[in-house]
Amino acid sequence: MSEELNNLPPIRSAAEIDAEELEQYWLDPSKDYPEPHYMYEFNGVGFSPLGGIQAISGQKKNGKTFVLAQLMAAALGAGTERVKKYLPGLTTRHDTIEWLGHEPRILYCDTEMEQLNTAKVLRRVHWLCDWNMRVADDRFNVLWLREVPKSDTQTSNKERWRLIKKAIEQKDPNLVFIDGLRDLVDDFNDNKESSEIVGEMMSLASQRGICIWNVLHMNPRPGNDDESKMRGHLGTELGNKVSDTFASFKRKDPKTGSVTFVVKQMDARGKDIDDWTFEVVDDAGGLGIPKIIEGKTIEDEERADTPENILRWINEAMVTFEWPMSRKQFKEKVFGDIGGQRNHGIQDADLQIAFNLNWVEESTIKKGGAYMIQPIQNLPF
Repeated sequence: MSEELNNLPPIRSAAEIDAEELEQYWLDPSKDYPEPHYMYEFNGVGFSPLGGIQAISGQKKNGKTFVLAQLMAAALGAGTERVKKYLPGLTTRHDTIEWLGHEPRILYCDTEMEQLNTAKVLRRVHWLCDWNMRVADDRFNVLWLREVPKSDTQTSNKERWRLIKKAIEQKDPNLVFIDGLRDLVDDFNDNKESSEIVGEMMSLASQRGICIWNVLHMNPRPGNDDESKMRGHLGTELGNKVSDTFASFKRKDPKTGSVTFVVKQMDARGKDIDDWTFEVVDDAGGLGIPKIIEGKTIEDEERADTPENILRWINEAMVTFEWPMSRKQFKEKVFGDIGGQRNHGIQDADLQIAFNLNWVEESTIKKGGAYMIQPIQNLPF
């Protein structure tokens, strides 16, 4: 017995155990770490890296689900004539598909709409891909999770998230779209709950090498000067962790009554992509098909809410108006009077872009309990 005991390996110290635990997390400067594999590109610029989570936001009824349909059709029907016609410039990255070794698989999870409307989303994507609208395709699976009862151990919201994770394990998708994220938590203002679900999504996306897209509404407008933020602590946590944040805004022409939607990339870890504008057409009957609008006039270009134009409007405002201004005044005068942009949601997005690019800042003066804002002193021209 004593001989056997003498042959036992030495007991490791606590320091040795701690060092081994950290070993997998050290970065090695001698290694070449791979560039991200972007699932999508728009006009040649990549976005939505595999292994990341993404967000789509906007006010209610501002086209968010139509944006999801565009992204899903672009992945499932890349290169087909309908996708090229209705979604010009939006496609998957060829080198990413080669790296995957197969065409993308999608899981779409709807927590909000009636069954008929969810079915319309499914058929809308099928139509854009030129598939039979009533025949299932194993690359595209849809979960309808509006009427999920609570289980013996969990609320309905937590049960939805459990079912989504189970579906991811079963179907092994490359892209997951959750429409909408708010219905997976009990309290979107709970820090702990928000942090847990976003953290779990990050780990799931990273471990499986997939993209997880989340729809979350913007804060309601009344009495809120920061409407471009996503709702609650959940929106803050999601916004801090995503690779890309997009927002969709509705525009209605006061003269013709025609409606279009503008999709803006609010934040990105990679290179910023252009905005795109789409309309909903009746080419497939009552389904409603989103069609990206190509071609702009010179006036359109001058009025477009691009970062270059936003900077130009602020520069013009510096010599036109008195400073500092409240947020409301800034949006009305700079984006409304100079830029010609009267849509409140898009004005909110433009202001957030100006803050993100450090073109404006809070002043030391308050009005109505909130700090007024002003351009930075050395604003680029």
